[in-house]
Order: sequence, then C-alpha cells, then structure tokens
Amino acid sequence: MKFLAGLVVLIAIIGAVMIPQTLYIVDETQLAIVTRFGEPRVSITSPGLYVKTPFIETVRYFEKRILIFDAPPDSLLTEDKRRLVIDVYARARIFDPLLFFKTVQTESQATSRAVDIISSELRREIALDTQIEVIQETREEIMNRVRDSVRPKLLEFGIETIDVRIKRADFPETVAESVYARMQAERKRIADRERAQGAERDAEVRANVDRQAAIIRAEAERDAQIIRGEGEAEAVRIFAESLGQDPEFYAFQRSLQAYKTFLPESGTTVVLPADSSLFQFLQTPSGNGDVDDAQASARPSLPGFEIALELLAANYLAGKLGVGANELTLVRSNATEWPDASLGCPKPGTMYAQAITPGYEITFEHQGSNYAVHSNSDASLLTSCE
Repeated sequence: MKFLAGLVVLIAIIGAVMIPQTLYIVDETQLAIVTRFGEPRVSITSPGLYVKTPFIETVRYFEKRILIFDAPPDSLLTEDKRRLVIDVYARARIFDPLLFFKTVQTESQATSRAVDIISSELRREIALDTQIEVIQETREEIMNRVRDSVRPKLLEFGIETIDVRIKRADFPETVAESVYARMQAERKRIADRERAQGAERDAEVRANVDRQAAIIRAEAERDAQIIRGEGEAEAVRIFAESLGQDPEFYAFQRSLQAYKTFLPESGTTVVLPADSSLFQFLQTPSGNGDVDDAQASARPSLPGFEIALELLAANYLAGKLGVGANELTLVRSNATEWPDASLGCPKPGTMYAQAITPGYEITFEHQGSNYAVHSNSDASLLTSCE
C-alpha cells in the first residue's frame, strides 16, 4: 500500500515536471518558434496547444500585433540646402517568425534596424524636394515613397510594413524665428495687397454710385425746375385772370397775405408811413362802440377794414400765445377811445402823452379764456395787456 502511494506521488511529480516541458500554448496575440539547442526548427503562427520535446526544444514567443517603429527627430537637408526637423514612425507586423528570429532575433534589435532603414530612406526622399514643398505639398508623397522603399528591406527580416507617417516637420530652433518672421512678412504683404485691391474696388463702386446719384439729382432738379416753372406760369395766369375780374378784391387778398407775413411774432409793433399802399385797407373804421361824428369822419369807410383788423389782431395774439390763428375765436370788435398813447396797456415807468387816442378793442376766446387786443384808429399799432 505504501508502495502504491509512493508510486502515485512519483507519477504526479514527474507529470508536474514533464507537462510544462512537453506542452506549450500560443495565444491569438503571439507568434512562436521552437528551437532545438538554439537552432530554430518550427514556426507557429496559429493559436493553440502544442507539443515539444522536453529539455531539448525551447519555445520563443513574438508579438503578433502591430509594432511601432518610432524614429527619433532628425535634422535633414532638403533639395534647396535647408534643414527641417523630421519626426517619423512606421507601423509593421511580424509575418514570418522563423525568418525574424534568424535575422534580428529580438524585437528591440528589429526596432533598431527598422529605424535605421526608415531614417536612411527618409533622408534620401527629403533631399529630393525643397523645404517649402515638404511643408506644404509633398508630405503625403514622401511618406508613400518611404513606405514603398522600406517595405522590401523589412521583408528580409520577416516584417511586413503597413505604413510610414511623418508626425511633424519643423524648422530648426536656430532658424525658426527668422523663418516665421519671413512668413509673417509674406502674409502681411499679401494682406496689404488684398486690402489695397479692396480699397480700390471700394473707391470705384463709390465713385460710380456718386456719379449715378449726381445724375439722378440733376435730372430731378431739372424736372422740379420745369414743374415749378409751369406752376408759376399757371399761377401768374390765374392771378392775371383774377385781377382782370376784380382788381380791388385781388389787391385786398394780397394785402391780407402780406399782413400774415410781417406780423408772425408776439409783441410785434408795426409802424408804417401814412401813405403806404400796404396800409390802404386799414383806413376804414368799423365796430360797434360809441364814437362821435368827428371821430367817425376821421376814419374812412372803405370795405374790408374790419376783416383786415380782425386778421391782424388774430395773428398778433396767436404769435403772443404761441398758438395758431385758427385756434382763436372772435368774440367782439368794438371801437373805443384810449386815454393816452399806451392804448390802455401802460408799461410801468413809461410816460405817455395824455391825449385821447381813438382805436379798437378786439376780443378773442381761447380754451375758455378771453384775450383782448388793443389798436389805434388805423391799426398801425397793436398791443395787449395780457
């Protein structure tokens, strides 16, 4: 019984030692080769459980996923003998682990060899283009050419090149500031040119618009002058016809228009010569007040005086109140006599001749209040006590 137990233990020990030496696993992210005394014998590219000769054969594993070969930034000369700092990397995978082991053995050695090859090919391709072409135009072409050049060389190591990319292409620090200054000057020159062209176009458009506006204004002014001339001619014709029909009424109407013009403001005192033609319709007394025969004989009895007097008084009071004459309502118009030349509205501190002055008191109503305008006999003086 003891012998059986010892045999079981011995078998377990032998199994624990022999199984790891006999069986090995390759997962989906790995490639493997089996070496016998250091010499490669078999390559394994598919995942699974495999058997090897214990203690004689050894398994070497490699990365099946994509490898990154990142070259350090390098200062390279372009065709125009200018330097650019280029940072490049390549993506590749191991497709033949047996060849890979025979040529480079480890991934670190493969990276070193791949970086040397990529840098060499990049240096050769960069030398075929100018600095400005590398920066602006041919970067994609350069990457494709480097990839096509590197691919057959890396195949010799059992490596398949997928892509080669330039991460950056910069100017060296020693010349970067001067290059940037030149770029800024060039951009400023272009911007100044664009602004100048825009200003030129703006001036052309404005000049064209101003010319068209001047033409339109001139044509409008011409048409307006024609219309005004025709209107004035028609007005003269109408006035002439009116004058021919009733010269006296026409003269009276024109006098009323003149009164509106020269009596626009409040506090206006009008002094006219007695023989003024403008005053001819203000020579007739009119009113309901009591006056003696001498006063009545001193006032002519031409028609229209009362209308003219009321119009003058309304315009005078409207100007003083700051309203329109059409807003005033006539209450009454009476002939009267004033005790002195103040016309019944003496100003403090002013001396007046003590003489009876015949005249008129014209009363208007505005917004519930009455306002009186005083005048002399011929309405050449107007005043108000309000």
